[in-house]
Amino acid sequence: MRHSFSNRTSEHAKQVGFTLVEVLVVLIMVAMISSVLFQALERAYRLQERFGTELFNIQQGQMATDWYRQTVQGLYPDHADGSNLFRGKDQAFSGLSSNPLGDNYGAPTPIAWKIRSNPQSGMTELIYTEDKRETPVISWRGKPARFVYIDEQQAPHDSWPPPLGLFPQLPKQIQLQANDAGQSRIIVASPMGPTEPLLRPQDFFGGTSPGTQRPQGPAGFVP
Repeated sequence: MRHSFSNRTSEHAKQVGFTLVEVLVVLIMVAMISSVLFQALERAYRLQERFGTELFNIQQGQMATDWYRQTVQGLYPDHADGSNLFRGKDQAFSGLSSNPLGDNYGAPTPIAWKIRSNPQSGMTELIYTEDKRETPVISWRGKPARFVYIDEQQAPHDSWPPPLGLFPQLPKQIQLQANDAGQSRIIVASPMGPTEPLLRPQDFFGGTSPGTQRPQGPAGFVP
């Protein structure tokens, strides 16, 4: 009986144990599953990095658009004898804005926007200037951009004020036309304030007429 019980115990032990082949099969399956999981995880990280960069670029572009529109909407005409009359060219414009990006929000502040292109790198930058400090806001790869000034009749101009005709100090609209990686982009912004400066006491007593433009020149224009 003792011998029979010992045999049954030995056979039971053999039945519940794993053979070397079974262990190897399990290890191979675990290795295969781990490899698949690691590949999927690596792909997920690559996708996250890619879309994270694109999302950041989109957010940065939207922020730059909002800043540009904010300052243009706050454009404020200077007096005819002032030093910050609005002046615009195809690559830059400057003037007074009551919506500057700095600490003087609400007060007419000299500001400027400038487009700077680098033919060697193929990059174009949009640069904001306030208090004589230049701040690159956004850059993109593509052909040089330009500013276009729209008058009351919806006619476009490469500069403001146009060389011929009588026009208010501020245009009706300022467009930033750019080419980003082969795609045309236009940012439209319109001044929301008055087109002529408010009257001062000296304007009522023989001072300079607020609607009189000084001769056109570089004064007040930030190149």
